[in-house]
Amino acid sequence: MPTKNGRGNCATCGARCCWYVVVELDTPAAKIDREEIRWLLAHENVSVYIDGDDGTWNVQFNTPCTYLDANNRCTIYRRRFDICKDHDPETCEDSDGEETDTIFHTTEDFDRWWRAEKARRRRKRKKPRKQRTRNRAKRKKEKRGSGKKGKGGSGKATRSKKGRSRKRSKRKT
Repeated sequence: MPTKNGRGNCATCGARCCWYVVVELDTPAAKIDREEIRWLLAHENVSVYIDGDDGTWNVQFNTPCTYLDANNRCTIYRRRFDICKDHDPETCEDSDGEETDTIFHTTEDFDRWWRAEKARRRRKRKKPRKQRTRNRAKRKKEKRGSGKKGKGGSGKATRSKKGRSRKRSKRKT
């Protein structure tokens, strides 16, 4: 039934909400998470998307409800599930601005996005050369000024490249 503003008309949208199941995923942080997404996408009628509104990751299984008839009408409407009763026509995806979602239908879609995302993150982390040089000079200056003597008095302990502690001898000036 259409709402006051005309959104959520089940007769015109084809009962889209009854044609899939969505489960929220954890945001992929490690290689194993990315492999799980690739595995999901290797299955038919499965897609993964990043919600453009809140950035959540979701897996969508495109499979119709067994209680839909040939005209996409619910055959158990009076006894329908609570989740169906609670569905607000105002939030119908027919009227939702889904164009902001990032959708992956295949492993290739995801792999292409992941390569672009890695490159974007790399560019974001990379500082201009001038800034890196200034920071390097600042760190060297701070390092020289922090050579305070400890109880032993012969200099401060540092770590070599191999991770072993060694004593740095006191400079003679």
